[in-house]
Amino acid sequence: MRQTNSFMITGVCLAALIVAAGCGPTARARMWADTALPDGGFSLQRGQWAYDGETVTFELESDPGLTNYVVFGVAGDETVVSAPKVEGRFRWTRAFRCGERPQTYEVYAVPYLLRGRCDYVFDRNEDKWYHYPGAQEHPDLPSDREKTLKITCYRVEVRLRFAARAGPPRSAVLTLTRADGQRTSVRQRRAAEGDAQGFSLQGPDARGFCEVTYVPRHNEVSRAGVTGAELVVEHADGSTERLRQELKTP
Repeated sequence: MRQTNSFMITGVCLAALIVAAGCGPTARARMWADTALPDGGFSLQRGQWAYDGETVTFELESDPGLTNYVVFGVAGDETVVSAPKVEGRFRWTRAFRCGERPQTYEVYAVPYLLRGRCDYVFDRNEDKWYHYPGAQEHPDLPSDREKTLKITCYRVEVRLRFAARAGPPRSAVLTLTRADGQRTSVRQRRAAEGDAQGFSLQGPDARGFCEVTYVPRHNEVSRAGVTGAELVVEHADGSTERLRQELKTP
């Protein structure tokens, strides 16, 4: 766990003493996430991938009756889940972001047994959970060790370059096709109108080339495998050209 104060240390020691004395079993917990499999099923795979902006669902599975709440966290930003989806299964979701380069996050979860009131309190003004055990109470006990998963957040980019024919193209249409057959038509961004959505078309440059660039959203690409990108260009001379690119996702 990410806490280092005396209350947390005492709780861990008490948990160890309970097991050593044979006073009761500890929970056997496992953490799952739903990004490793193409169909969105849960997996125990320790390292998983998530596309930029994608929401990942985590589940901490614990023996029924041995866990009252679970603390999920990333880099110290923690959330308490006290209502299981079903008995022994606690779920939490988080959206992940990255820039041009992939970024890896370590997600952790610890199951707890109550020993009075919950040691965590929620600050509504800050929309944040804080570890704040009561001074006159025994700290809550971790019912198993911390569980971790690593999520690598990434994104892909469409980048297609072509030679202009007789000047700037009349039109360009970009289509993305996921592995499951879902197709998404992407319109051209109009920078002069302050439009932030759609693909960018630059050129022709001094050498007569144009370039289309676009960073797809997470729901426009395959969860795993390949996403097809097709650009249909109507040139200034009336001819039509089709360009294709394969976007590989983990």
